[in-house]
Amino acid sequence: MLPGGAGAVNEFTAIAARRHAERDEIALRAALERFVAGRLRDRADGEDIVQETYVRLYDYRRTRSVADVGAFCFAVARNLVNDHFRRHRTAPQSAELAEDIACPMPRADTVLDYRQRVDILVRALKVMPPLRREIFLRRRLDDIPAATIAEDLAMSVAAVEKHVSRALADLRAALERRGLPPGGQR
Repeated sequence: MLPGGAGAVNEFTAIAARRHAERDEIALRAALERFVAGRLRDRADGEDIVQETYVRLYDYRRTRSVADVGAFCFAVARNLVNDHFRRHRTAPQSAELAEDIACPMPRADTVLDYRQRVDILVRALKVMPPLRREIFLRRRLDDIPAATIAEDLAMSVAAVEKHVSRALADLRAALERRGLPPGGQR
């Protein structure tokens, strides 16, 4: 006979049963984690789903018995994964983009602002006296030296510079009439 009798055998059986249940629980959790991780990209979401599976198992067991805990947990986890995808499909994406992956192109409002300025400046150039417009475009857009323009048009360099400064004043005035400051700032 064993020391301690039948009570020791029952205690040994209970300890062995608990150890076996703990091993089963660890194996079930690992299998659930693999199952969920295979369906989701985000590890944190996967952990949340496994945790929620156990919460639902606990709540269910409070009122009813579960014949096959593994099958119950996998069914709950599958439904939670489906719910997760449904939520993310209907919810708008609100994640912030990192600065290093943001588009280097100007924002749409900046582009519209520049287009508006270009339209105003083109209209102002069209109504400008032809000689002033020609001198301004040759000097500022084509970057032709004032001396060369003066020689080509039989004018003094001072007269060329005066036409350029008056053209700039006309363009600034056109922007200011539309409430836009010169220089591209708002």
